[in-house]
Amino acid sequence: MSYDQLILTVNTSSIVILLLLALILLLATRFKGENAYAAAIIVVPNVPVYLYNASRMLGWHNFTLAMLPFSFSLNTLLMPLLWLFTRKSFDFSYKFSVKDLIHIIPCIIFFIIYFTISSDDKISNIVYEMSGDDTWIGDLNTVVVLLQLLIYFPMIFIFIYKNKKRVKEKLSDAEWLQKEWVPIFMILFASLFVIVMVCYAIWPRTDAWLIQILNVVAMSYLVYNSLVHPYIPTALPTRDIEKNSSTTQQPDLEVMQEICAKATDFLTNTKIYLRHDLSLALLAKEIGVSKRKLSTSINTCLKKNFFEFINEMRIEEAKRKIIELDASGYSIDSIYYECGFRSRSTFFLVFKKVTGITPSVWSLQYKKSNLSDK
Repeated sequence: MSYDQLILTVNTSSIVILLLLALILLLATRFKGENAYAAAIIVVPNVPVYLYNASRMLGWHNFTLAMLPFSFSLNTLLMPLLWLFTRKSFDFSYKFSVKDLIHIIPCIIFFIIYFTISSDDKISNIVYEMSGDDTWIGDLNTVVVLLQLLIYFPMIFIFIYKNKKRVKEKLSDAEWLQKEWVPIFMILFASLFVIVMVCYAIWPRTDAWLIQILNVVAMSYLVYNSLVHPYIPTALPTRDIEKNSSTTQQPDLEVMQEICAKATDFLTNTKIYLRHDLSLALLAKEIGVSKRKLSTSINTCLKKNFFEFINEMRIEEAKRKIIELDASGYSIDSIYYECGFRSRSTFFLVFKKVTGITPSVWSLQYKKSNLSDK
């Protein structure tokens, strides 16, 4: 197989695979939540580039000229789409607004540049690329994409870190565990970019085939996890804005211990921790204290956040139900919803996080300990 045939094969195969991945994702999830952004990540910045590369190899000169502006402009939407996908993943109330249009400015600029240059310059660009070189426009595009990587990846990781903390402090449900794959995906994507850039510095022509192969791997991971971890609509809790917060005194230790005892007694007596929508605000209202005092008390006295506090109670309830399973005839899979969890996968993740083992292993260990006692 010649080098040109390799480029043609890799790019056409990548186009088919990416379009199929996007179609599967959209049909399976029906555009819910962040999945529309995920489909856009798969198609918009990638397919036009691969069509451009394939058409060059096939000698479709008119089509290549037509795809040139799209190839060197839509690729600047990759990082903005990853950012919007991340925002939607952790804040289901987020909606695209006018101010978000700032992210497409580089794309618009490249469109303007390509539609203002002459056909001869466009042809020169294609010829240079065929020889493994780049014109000033191609170099400019590379610089812009690199700058986007340096700007957007830190934004993404900082956003994930901050909102991970906020979710665990305010929500009892375990949606965060359902989204732990998102930062892994971002790390994978960033690593692939480093590999691509190193290879490109050594041999520039790898941009016509290596990126495509690695990109298919990353997009497959994206689609797989989007399907395995279902969309659960939960609005990210807004930041608390308390009047005169700078002058609000921190409750003393004795008061915080009383608040924790009150919260624990209320939860134990009412079993409100089994509610799927339980939040810090709801519990604070029920026991008659502010959200801030309750959160501070749990963090200080119990050395855990609200998320951990509630889910440990749910796991204790799950243990009691597992013990009763033999008599009831139900399976472990049937109890997660009764224990306050929205999905089986979340229940299993939290159970293992709290106990260090799966529900099935815990059940076997309990039965063995009972037999040995007898």
